[in-house]
Amino acid sequence: MIQNILNFGYASNISRTNNHPVMQQPKPVFTRGLTSDTVCFTGMSQPSCYKTVFEYLSAEILNKNKKYQIDGSLLSSNNIKTGIDRLFKLNRVYGPYIESITDKIKWKNYIPEDIREYSVNKINEARVARLHQWHTFLETPEKYPQTDETKILSRYFQEDPSIKFLIWHSINSELKTNNRHIPVPFDAKALLETLVGFEKIDPKDRAVRCASPSFLEIYTHRLRDNLLVDKDLSNNSEVWVKIPSVKNDPLHRLENIHSLEILSNKNWCTRSSVDKAEAALEDGDFYIYLERDKNKLWQPQIGMTTLKGKIDQIQGGENNNIIPLNMLEKVKTYIKEKNLKCNSDIIPEGPKALQQILISEKLSEYSDALGKNFEKAIKENDNFAIFKFLDKKVYQQPDGTFAIDSYKPTCLINAKSGISVPYSMLGINEDLLLSNVSKIAGDLTLCHKNPLFESSLKVFPQSLQSVSGKVICNLEQYSRFEKDILRVVNNNPYKIIIRQ
Repeated sequence: MIQNILNFGYASNISRTNNHPVMQQPKPVFTRGLTSDTVCFTGMSQPSCYKTVFEYLSAEILNKNKKYQIDGSLLSSNNIKTGIDRLFKLNRVYGPYIESITDKIKWKNYIPEDIREYSVNKINEARVARLHQWHTFLETPEKYPQTDETKILSRYFQEDPSIKFLIWHSINSELKTNNRHIPVPFDAKALLETLVGFEKIDPKDRAVRCASPSFLEIYTHRLRDNLLVDKDLSNNSEVWVKIPSVKNDPLHRLENIHSLEILSNKNWCTRSSVDKAEAALEDGDFYIYLERDKNKLWQPQIGMTTLKGKIDQIQGGENNNIIPLNMLEKVKTYIKEKNLKCNSDIIPEGPKALQQILISEKLSEYSDALGKNFEKAIKENDNFAIFKFLDKKVYQQPDGTFAIDSYKPTCLINAKSGISVPYSMLGINEDLLLSNVSKIAGDLTLCHKNPLFESSLKVFPQSLQSVSGKVICNLEQYSRFEKDILRVVNNNPYKIIIRQ
């Protein structure tokens, strides 16, 4: 399908009847004042030609998404309502809910398989619950408590079905099989405010105004801003919000759970309508830092849980157990100003607050000699720089490979306390890190008494020719890499230590 050029639209000349292609002849349109007949193909009209902004946005969506299988002739301003009605009658709008799939998600190496499965199962449970809520309201708004907002929304849906189509598509637009996003919560007041705001867009401004921010972004902002207005915090450009726990504020339990769902980032499990938001508030307060983006819309940047009176976990927008480096000082300053304490530990799900702060400090380290910081070195897979930041002695061989003094997949991130973390918690891929190492002058240590600190190597580095010290591994690692381990120690069994 080719989008409109100037005032002329084009559409595919193939439609489908009973799933079989049927050729259609283009519809000729004869234009007065021309010396010869001019033929145009039907398709999207100019943005200002549509009866409502919602019909224009729906035509845009259908034009870009082939899954709806709608004929291009139904995208014009004259036919879009017919096209939308047909999609609803054929039950092709809601379709199957999009599920998160464990194998398609990028996980940290240290997260166990059972934790991954449990997390994804909860995400999908939350998606079904939240999407069912939206689906039910769009189709039967009369079943909801009849407030002024729900009554007006019901009339909107009856008068213009493209509104329902736009809302449903927007709610689903963030959900992919390879992410763990949870749909945005439903709120009649915020939804009505968003619809009214889009309704007021002048026809001539539709193409520009509707490009960014999107309908979903505006709705999500209205949710958050209404809440912050109630808390007298909306006039700020950045703000920390403390949401009391169920234990500390039992009278406002449901209100606080709803607040956490609304203010949470789409990547956080606390956006869940199943049990995560309530569970996060069961024992301790929750802290969220939000700031306005370039469009002045509220965006949650940091979330902090508490456990037994201490900050337990700190997450940024990516929910990867690493505090965004540009947020590190804000987090440290707030913790100090509020006289908060941090828990310290490493569990299968990831590091606790103290380790997270230390990890981010380590990733922030900058070397003038290397011209970059540790985080950048990892992102660029600059192995020479990574070894330098890890305080390893590294030399480049004449053939371009590296020689290092020893290898142990843990990093000491705080000398005073002796706190170490596995390389995986720094975002280091061991397979890539060792891919160009040809010599290890000391020991090659692959195992640890704590399974979380064991090497995450999936393939033994084929470039590695010799290990001058010992190879220290567990039985499973030895069974997997036996031939290569024997090769690098020159078949000397006395240089191999297998720990149970």
